[in-house]
Amino acid sequence: MGCFSYICKESGKAVASDSFSGDAVYIFRLENGEVKEIMYGYYDSYGRVFDKNMDSFRWDKDWGECVDDHFDDEEGNGFAVILADYYDGQIPTTISEDDPDQGWGKYQGAEIVDEPYHMNTKGEKITVAEERVY
Repeated sequence: MGCFSYICKESGKAVASDSFSGDAVYIFRLENGEVKEIMYGYYDSYGRVFDKNMDSFRWDKDWGECVDDHFDDEEGNGFAVILADYYDGQIPTTISEDDPDQGWGKYQGAEIVDEPYHMNTKGEKITVAEERVY
């Protein structure tokens, strides 16, 4: 499977990653226009962010279902991505556009300010990725 690439909902700029590091972002997993989970950190190219140990967080929802949501035609299902420098606290209700350049390019340069995290479906803030077997 290829990379997941997005255009920032606020700036209109591409979100870049080389799968080892990436732009500082907020990612919102949406279902029917509602945020179900949030991630914050450096983008990993695959619809997630790295934790402080450079392991990727995992969504609570089955990854296959997340992929289906990504390719769903509904604008309220999938991922909304906002570069950290442009996030103003507003919660998105629609997904980001795909980046036609596949997210390869120059990073925006923003550093994360807080520790990376995954806010799961239970509202728990997780700061270290859990190991899972898929």
